[in-house]
Amino acid sequence: MDSVNLWNKALDILSRREHSSYELKTKLKKFEPDEKDLNELIEKLKASNFIDDERFAALFIKSKAQSGYGPSYIAQYLAKKGISSDLYDINSLDIDWQSICKDQFDKKRQDKEINFKEKEKILRFLAYRGFSYEIIKSALKEYD
Repeated sequence: MDSVNLWNKALDILSRREHSSYELKTKLKKFEPDEKDLNELIEKLKASNFIDDERFAALFIKSKAQSGYGPSYIAQYLAKKGISSDLYDINSLDIDWQSICKDQFDKKRQDKEINFKEKEKILRFLAYRGFSYEIIKSALKEYD
């Protein structure tokens, strides 16, 4: 694939949603471009501000937090997307993790009294969602 078609394909992919540079590179490798052309394209897109890993990380963190995921899950997912932990600070984005955790607990609980076994099941769910034990414990103080 020549560099013009590669550029057009990259813009087509980026027009749908924000991508990390690693993610875009992986998608473009399907078209078997020359490695040198691909690296030049990624640098050109970064210079043109079409891709920005810090911006991607910030938007991704906010999006996943609004969907009820915790900081551990988000950090793992960002690592899978090729985003270094040096590029973001989950705690600097002014997100109330305890409130999100409590909302997820209430959503699972469905305003009914729960026994110990059901509570443990919900706590495992919250841990799977990426909330640390400290966040879960402080968010659910009123239910103890």
